[in-house]
Amino acid sequence: MIPQSVRRHALGALAVGCLISGVLMASRLFAGSTSGAHGFSSEKMANHLAKQVGLSDTQTQQVKQVIDSHQDEMTARFGALRTARQALRSAAETSPLDDGAVRTAAQALAQAEGDSAILHAQIHSQILPILTDEQRQKFSALHEGGWRSHSHRSE
Repeated sequence: MIPQSVRRHALGALAVGCLISGVLMASRLFAGSTSGAHGFSSEKMANHLAKQVGLSDTQTQQVKQVIDSHQDEMTARFGALRTARQALRSAAETSPLDDGAVRTAAQALAQAEGDSAILHAQIHSQILPILTDEQRQKFSALHEGGWRSHSHRSE
């Protein structure tokens, strides 16, 4: 039988991993929504940002182009995150508990999280030059608000 404290620790690690993934996914691209399991609606994301920070039609199209240029990579990154979360969940729920398998799965999730964070930063850095100074301030507030508002949520 697995000690309750070990199982609780493994499930706690799983919850933290899920929380981090949830935060990244929810805040990714300014709380834009996905258009299903296989892709993202760059138009919805750009329109959401346009409403939040007051983009012109030209700026909205430029943001859409940035998002479109990363479509395949976003889909791959989110797929990798989903797979890594599922692997960690499975490893943590296995009986008897295999600490090494949980650790390996957690490391794979951390790698996927890091890759997603880099992509997010790349997209962010490509959108910033499109914005005016006033829009950048709104964008930063929106971006920070997305992190705060989703930081206490888990999947």
